[in-house]
Amino acid sequence: MSPWLAAGQIFLLAIFCLVGALDDVRSLSAEAKAAALAVAAIVAGIITGAWWVPIVIWTACNAVNMLDHADGLAASTVAAAFLGLGGEAGMAGAGACAGFLCFNYPPARVFMGDSGSLLLGAAIVLLAAEKGFGSSLAWIAVPLIDAVFVVVRRIRQGRRPWIGGTDHLGHALLRMGVSSRALPALYGATALAIGLAFTVWQNP
Repeated sequence: MSPWLAAGQIFLLAIFCLVGALDDVRSLSAEAKAAALAVAAIVAGIITGAWWVPIVIWTACNAVNMLDHADGLAASTVAAAFLGLGGEAGMAGAGACAGFLCFNYPPARVFMGDSGSLLLGAAIVLLAAEKGFGSSLAWIAVPLIDAVFVVVRRIRQGRRPWIGGTDHLGHALLRMGVSSRALPALYGATALAIGLAFTVWQNP
């Protein structure tokens, strides 16, 4: 057993990682992937005993997955969230992301894939769940904002939201002249700032 996570949390993370790995290897259809994530999210709700966990964890997994559209973005954002959450598990998660960033920072030599992004999205929610619904949303705010921006934009354009493209906020920033090497640090700093601001507001 991990010294930082309960057995139930390890089990849940393994399920989300498995769903991602299946998509990486077999290229699941959007419907099959969404359904598999929904089942995993429901199991997460049962194990944690929180009614809102299935909704937030399903959303977080998809949002982090969508954020993995440019080198280093997902890993740096989630590393910052782990760091802000603190504790042994948070520090371990931040360290793991930092180690991965050594190879994933632009120009990347290793890529995350769905197995990594879905696991990280689930991990953030599971760690933040102990602090409540609002904390979970705060620590996934950056990938959530990007996902909402992209989904709304694609729907307004008559496109299917789950079909990838170069219309994320990160792509817009790159076109505005932000360096690809500076972008992950910008996302990470923003994620940490939003999470800490919520923490201070919640516990004045």
